Amino acid sequence: MKVSIITTVLSNRKCLSDAMESVLNQVHDDIEYIIVDGGSTDGTVELIRSYGNKVTKFLTEPDEGMYDALNKGIQMATGDIIAIINSDDFYVNRHVISQVVHAFEEHKCDAVYSNLYYISNTDKEKIIRTWDAGRYHYDSFYKGWMPPHPAFFVKREVYQKYGSFNTRLKLSADYELMLRFILKHKIKIYYLPKFFIKMRVGGNSNRNLTNRLKANMEDREAWKINKIKPGFFTLLLKPFSKIFQYRMN
Repeated sequence: MKVSIITTVLSNRKCLSDAMESVLNQVHDDIEYIIVDGGSTDGTVELIRSYGNKVTKFLTEPDEGMYDALNKGIQMATGDIIAIINSDDFYVNRHVISQVVHAFEEHKCDAVYSNLYYISNTDKEKIIRTWDAGRYHYDSFYKGWMPPHPAFFVKREVYQKYGSFNTRLKLSADYELMLRFILKHKIKIYYLPKFFIKMRVGGNSNRNLTNRLKANMEDREAWKINKIKPGFFTLLLKPFSKIFQYRMN
């Protein structure tokens, strides 16, 4: 199976090389690597171009944020599977994509998800905590569950059928997309209980209390957009549910 891996970036040269190397070192032999840059001014563009044709497709132009950039990458993708690795993140080893492809082939599913490590911003080897997604059940979203988005691998045909990221949402478009795919449209997913991603701490939605409150409001909007009624405590449980998904190192 051909895998399209998308990285979006904006002026993050210091971390991008880790993401790129982790993609380019994968042993799976059919990878399309797409990088969408939002108009970097710190040398990021020059770094990407230094890799030449190792990067299959490269676009640099202003965008309306990460989710807009991801949608551009999805439009450019031609693989059977779409993977997203942010410029702050990287794969833990060379065999991640081959294991994901094997899971798709063995379980005949629409999406595969796994776990991730949160690591220090200054030390790649220092694990701060882990995000153990756990198995999905029919009522998981109602209990505040969500899988880690960088560890969510989806067939391209699912995006074609059910749409890509809703750019009205600036902090929770990944949550809305997974809610739409998994709960509303009931795509077949498979949980691979392995840690595949290292993510630097400090995600945008959790950067401060203001962003967390904005993200919570967008979480509510995500349910409304999909015309699904959450449980009475669903949106209160969402931030607290991560306490049980997270494991401190």
